[in-house]
Amino acid sequence: MRRRVTLAAALLIAFVPVGHAQASPAQAAGAAPDPASALKRQLRHEHGVRVTETTRYSFGTKAKPAGTRITGRVQLSPSGPVAADLSWRDLGESRSHRVIRVRKDVYVSRSHVSGPVPSGKNWIIYPDRHRGRFGRDLAGDASLQPIDVYDPALVKALLKCSTSKAVPGGRLYRGTMSYAELRKTAKGTLVNWSSGKAITARSKGKVSWQLWTGRDGLLKRLVTNDTAGTGKSPLVKRSDTRYTGWGFRLAVTAPPADEVITEAALLKYTRDENTPIPEDSGNT
Repeated sequence: MRRRVTLAAALLIAFVPVGHAQASPAQAAGAAPDPASALKRQLRHEHGVRVTETTRYSFGTKAKPAGTRITGRVQLSPSGPVAADLSWRDLGESRSHRVIRVRKDVYVSRSHVSGPVPSGKNWIIYPDRHRGRFGRDLAGDASLQPIDVYDPALVKALLKCSTSKAVPGGRLYRGTMSYAELRKTAKGTLVNWSSGKAITARSKGKVSWQLWTGRDGLLKRLVTNDTAGTGKSPLVKRSDTRYTGWGFRLAVTAPPADEVITEAALLKYTRDENTPIPEDSGNT
């Protein structure tokens, strides 16, 4: 699966300029609530947060129609996210499908499959070694963000290299890290979203962020620009996520076992259902 900054992919809402206060170092925020401490208090068993996220891709200044829209709920624990229940839709398409993730198990609704599915089987479970885009890009926190905001240590590290200013309802933090710097902060291997290869000390790219917190210090919105490579037309992934309802009771469970089919079993079923095409001796 995709590795992101795990010390813990743009919404359709445009950025609204707020206030005219001068930016200052985040650590000089005075009596402002500490977002890392506020987050830590939310990391409790069977507590959750609601997320709404849009991710778009561009090549230089040219936006591509490709992207995703995610809405759902993330179940938390003292160690971070442990489960998620979300709706996923590719931009430009009206059809959406549901995804349930319980630790390492990922279940995708049958609406995601264009081919035949056995009667009564409403979910496909994808093994740890192969989940397609859900494993490569979608982490346990139901987000395509390059930054995992559910790790207090990472949040604290980001704020140390951010500027901060008061805005209506809370504070706004801004900052940028190179891939090389980001790699030093991560627990595990970071994977470049555009190439699928591990990020190394020589990897070129950067992540810029705008992070809004409320008066209580809790995260309200995160907008990132993840730029892979350098040059005049780099690949950019822009993810915009909103967080609401921190702390509500949530326990995500796996679908009923009798409604689940494995990816391998589904592939076999599809092959059995398709009538072989006769060979044409003149063309084969």
